[in-house]
Amino acid sequence: MSTLRDNPGLLVAATLLGAALVVPATAYAQASAADSPPADAVAALRQRIEAKDYEQAVTEARRLVDLALQRPEAGEDLQVAYMNLAVAQYLAGDYVGAEASYLKVIELVEASGRLTNPRLARAQAGLATTYYAGKRYDLAVAHFDRAVALSRRSEGLFNEAQLPLLEKYADSLTEVGRTEDALKVQRYALRVVERKHGAKSVPYASQLEAIGRWYAQVRAYEASRATIRGAIGILEDLKGDDAVELIGPLTALADCNRRQLLDPRDEELTSADDQRRAMFHDPMAPVGPALASNSIASEGQKALERAVAIASSRPETAPAQVADVRTQLGDWYQARQQFDKALPAYQQAWQAAVGQTLDGKPLTERLFGRPVLLYYVPPDAWDRNARRSADEIAVQTVAVELTVTSQGRVSAAQVVADGGDPKFAAQTAKAAQAARYRPRFEQGQPVETTGVKLEQPFWIVVEKKPETPEAQAPKADPAPPSAGT
Repeated sequence: MSTLRDNPGLLVAATLLGAALVVPATAYAQASAADSPPADAVAALRQRIEAKDYEQAVTEARRLVDLALQRPEAGEDLQVAYMNLAVAQYLAGDYVGAEASYLKVIELVEASGRLTNPRLARAQAGLATTYYAGKRYDLAVAHFDRAVALSRRSEGLFNEAQLPLLEKYADSLTEVGRTEDALKVQRYALRVVERKHGAKSVPYASQLEAIGRWYAQVRAYEASRATIRGAIGILEDLKGDDAVELIGPLTALADCNRRQLLDPRDEELTSADDQRRAMFHDPMAPVGPALASNSIASEGQKALERAVAIASSRPETAPAQVADVRTQLGDWYQARQQFDKALPAYQQAWQAAVGQTLDGKPLTERLFGRPVLLYYVPPDAWDRNARRSADEIAVQTVAVELTVTSQGRVSAAQVVADGGDPKFAAQTAKAAQAARYRPRFEQGQPVETTGVKLEQPFWIVVEKKPETPEAQAPKADPAPPSAGT
């Protein structure tokens, strides 16, 4: 379910900006008179970033690096300049460039011998976040681990600055299949919040919501519901039954239930499987009896309806949040193939979004400018080999071009790339026909959209070529040099 919560996370980058865009007192003291004053150069960079002109921000950041390089002993000035460049490259989506710049900062700091320099922790965090944004999760895990360790060493074991890192760290661990380690990170984040704010606080409830969403992501639905209900109970006690703060956990509860209802392997997960249930055993999330499908559906729908009622009745609720939660209610009905109920919710969301912007774009375009995939069951065993070592597998990707009707159904699915295997192509085309989308809207009305692309990866085992007889035979010792050489 695509919501405003799914926007690309720049929280870590914003934190880094505050630390990176700094000019030391001695910076550029020997820069030539022809160069712009350092303060002006930094101001220009900050202005470009605030205007979201990231390509030009990279140019300004490179100028700062060039200024620093003019000094024979730039020292920390050069570290700061490369940090500026790395942040600008990250925001511009140049993850390869950002990677190189962060690695340069790390090299410079380590060469200086000041391993306790907080900049080293920020550079590691930036590098990890860059890998995360580029979906290179194995590398992200390693550098999040280092960044968190450095953050704890320099700022304390339970400092809140590590929370954005812990969130992405847990996500990265989940992506590489290390769910037990991800759970440990989630629990630690909760301890950080509890030490600072207490277990009966809004931040603690917010962290419970985050953990509940993660449980749903890894398909531990009972644990997810128990955790989110805990967050709801705390907020009701603190803020009352119609608090705006309840919108987040209420929508999280609905998302958990929607995921379970649409999970093709739900029967396996809700059966009596003590081993799996023990895997996610957590005192803060006692796992109760499995719910029947109609109870799951009823609870999820009521949670969303309650969230809509709160958002619509409280004057302090931003129109963007009203639009978001109404869109989620529409998605709930649409995923359950109830377009007659989804359409009014979508249209009310559109009305709330009119005139609002997000990251410089109209909110109506953000929510309804393209079809959004809500329901899709991949072909069986598409990821069966995904956990094998990298040298054993390869990825074959099938691409299908769709027409999404005004009701969010797929009316045509044409394979445009078979991934080298017609069988995979046929399986993907069949799966795509059953997909459901939030339709694109124009002027508040749903419209048909052609040329929608859906890509389905398949992880296959690569057959190793047998060694030739020559390669298998033992190699002879090299001949001694002949006489006269």
